[in-house]
Amino acid sequence: MAFRDHLGAASIEDEEISLSHGMLNHSQASGHAMTVFTNISECPGHRAAVNMLTRDRLCQAIGIEPEEYIDTLGWAMSNPGTPEMVQPEDAPCMENQQTEVNLEQLPIPHHWPADRGRYSSASIIIAEDNGIRNVSFHRQFLRDKNHLVVRLVPRHLRTMVMDARKEGREVSIAVVNGPDPVVLLAAAMS
Repeated sequence: MAFRDHLGAASIEDEEISLSHGMLNHSQASGHAMTVFTNISECPGHRAAVNMLTRDRLCQAIGIEPEEYIDTLGWAMSNPGTPEMVQPEDAPCMENQQTEVNLEQLPIPHHWPADRGRYSSASIIIAEDNGIRNVSFHRQFLRDKNHLVVRLVPRHLRTMVMDARKEGREVSIAVVNGPDPVVLLAAAMS
């Protein structure tokens, strides 16, 4: 079940909302209900979704009961499947392409008052280097229109980056917002 399939179950919020704590305040007031915001004051024309995947929703998306979650994960890790390859021109994620990127125009919220600014926290990073691929979650601080800053904790992605630096290489990455729930699950696994 693709991320877009979940949007139909969310409530739509058309009232103007700010990226600066507005989404957080709305989420808390709604009991963390699935919500799509359509009128973001700092990002006209963009939408943002919050609270789309809880454990129960993820279980529903992959067709299991919550009590089967851990056993299903263990089975999946022991029985990996072959990924379905899609040509870039057929991939829905390639529908919105830009030649000049301004990250400040994306609806990246300032979640918490103690944060230094806007952070993307529900996207994943896919990295590949030297034939090794990694998928993981990392909060990404919006520094300016062309840069995100990521704190690489001592885990797989940091190891990849450090190894590549030693050999004078850069690691190829893709930042993915709103991937399929199964991809989110893979990113959350160690």
